[in-house]
Amino acid sequence: MTNQPDFLFGKNISRRDFLRNAGLTAFGLALGIGPKQNRLTDFTQLFQAQEVIDVTNPAYGAKGDGVTNDRLAFQAAIDAATDMRLPLYIPKPAVFYRIDLDAENHQLTVNKDLTIRGDGRADTLLRFSIPTPDPSQTFFAFYIHNGVDFQISDIRLEEDARPTEFEFQAFFIQSGSVDHECLFERIDVDGFTNVVISSSSGSEDSKGELFVTIRDCDFKPGRYYCVALWTVEDGHKRLHLYNSYFHDNLESHLVYSHPQNSIYAENCRFDGAESWAVHIQGTAVAGNPEYQRFVGCWFGPRNSRGIITQDRETVVTRVDVINCVFECRPAVQIRSDIVVDGCYFTTPIDTPTSAAIISAYSNSPWTAVVRNSIFAPRANTLPQVDFRLENIDVTIENCQFYNQGSGAMVNLGVGPTNTYKLKNCLFYNRFDNESQAISIEIDNGQATIDGCRFVGRTTNDRGVIMCTITETGPSDESFIQIDNCTFQEISGGSLFYVLGTPASRWNNKISGGNNRIINYYSGKPLLIVESGEPVYARLAPVSGPSPLPLSAGSTMVVNSNYDTYQVIGTFDVANLHWWYEDGLSDPLFTGEISLTAGMPFALVSGGNIQLSERGGGATIQGGESIRLRYTSDQGTWTIVS
Repeated sequence: MTNQPDFLFGKNISRRDFLRNAGLTAFGLALGIGPKQNRLTDFTQLFQAQEVIDVTNPAYGAKGDGVTNDRLAFQAAIDAATDMRLPLYIPKPAVFYRIDLDAENHQLTVNKDLTIRGDGRADTLLRFSIPTPDPSQTFFAFYIHNGVDFQISDIRLEEDARPTEFEFQAFFIQSGSVDHECLFERIDVDGFTNVVISSSSGSEDSKGELFVTIRDCDFKPGRYYCVALWTVEDGHKRLHLYNSYFHDNLESHLVYSHPQNSIYAENCRFDGAESWAVHIQGTAVAGNPEYQRFVGCWFGPRNSRGIITQDRETVVTRVDVINCVFECRPAVQIRSDIVVDGCYFTTPIDTPTSAAIISAYSNSPWTAVVRNSIFAPRANTLPQVDFRLENIDVTIENCQFYNQGSGAMVNLGVGPTNTYKLKNCLFYNRFDNESQAISIEIDNGQATIDGCRFVGRTTNDRGVIMCTITETGPSDESFIQIDNCTFQEISGGSLFYVLGTPASRWNNKISGGNNRIINYYSGKPLLIVESGEPVYARLAPVSGPSPLPLSAGSTMVVNSNYDTYQVIGTFDVANLHWWYEDGLSDPLFTGEISLTAGMPFALVSGGNIQLSERGGGATIQGGESIRLRYTSDQGTWTIVS
């Protein structure tokens, strides 16, 4: 009768072809597949050739006057379009198409492949009603049977039933044994219990793959999900979301995948979620996802929560969250391998919360990488990052943390063999009393901190880095290695603070070198132990000459952290202390320094300088140098050369 349109989802089109055509270019490059090709490009030509089924044709008789029930007309037009393998055209109505459902006619049924197109979502409105609802019945705007390839575009759907005691689905996609694809493009949906939903059970074994693509849509469910996919064991579904807005449900999540399916979301907006904006769930019933990726998405401030990742130990799929903006908190809760890259995290102003922006939630062991990201909450949101969970491996690099409140910016610990790598990060506190945060709090695990910068006021009775004691930590395996870092403009607290007993658990577990201390205004020792027990750390000095000389005296204070100094004055020196005259910061220091005499001075016994091999003293003539080694756990200096 007519030629089959090229863009229809016919059986001659493979899943691989659909994947190639449905994906955006960025995703295609990531997967090694070709660029996007739009299947709707020939639609206008088909209209001009009159190779479509028009729902207002007298043979079907849809009125679109807002009064007449057009259900029969729509079902007849759908059946004709699927039988003749032609697209269904829904032109702009005079008012809107009214489609009333009841217990005997509770859906528009799509049994075969079908393409539907309207005149635009601002002009083509379908309004569904249930004048006499049956609470025991589930209703569907479109019921799409298994094996049906379905696409719909340029239409707006609304419903005025607003059910609470029964379910009214917008698009129900039946699971089954046959693979099929569904494309939703330029669709607005307001209302319905769920907008796009597919259950795990259906016809036969329900293991056929469903591929759902949603592009340039606006979904606002009346109650639960914008999109919800369930999958049987060994089944698989794919969900691709592009340039769409999912928002404002009353209960549950905006996007839900159970168990883990392949998900790709790009340039989408999520806001107003009553629970998680995106929930990737997994149990003993689980699929085998190939990818779970979020690129350039926005998670708005009205979300209760952002993303919670999959929960299954045997899933090897890594979740990627790339170039996204989060204004909600918590933003990401982690239960699986994840990379968070190039994201911006903030919160609404004047909305303090104890929920972390990113946190370790469950299901270890897993690996997390957070890099190239900015954390800038506008209210008291601490900790900003919380990785207190056993058996995890965490890397945080090239990130910036800005604090507006009090608490700890990054929490680490719990697992004795946890590995934490922090590299090239900035921890910034305001300088006034309203901003007093611990930069890093740790109670266990193996932490390497390299090339980081700590700026501003820490909590007045704590430290920039706080080491806490728990029932299990720190363990024998634990340590903090801190190298190449800068502590700058510290106007409160200490650099390191040990909280809890027995404090000796942290003894000799803090070490490092080449760390710079610039403008330390606190007036407190660099290392404070709350219990008063001795804790010895080992920070070696920076290699190089100090720009400022030391003044000789009975107690000479090395109040910078270089390893070479010029000494001026002629006093006899009995004590050599690091940073403060009372020696309370000495336990943090280890290593060697060289002293060069500007004029003769002497080292004498009676203090913390060991001179047994030199008798009662050692005189250093003008221009001469002497090298000393400090042993922190003995608290003494000895002459090296």
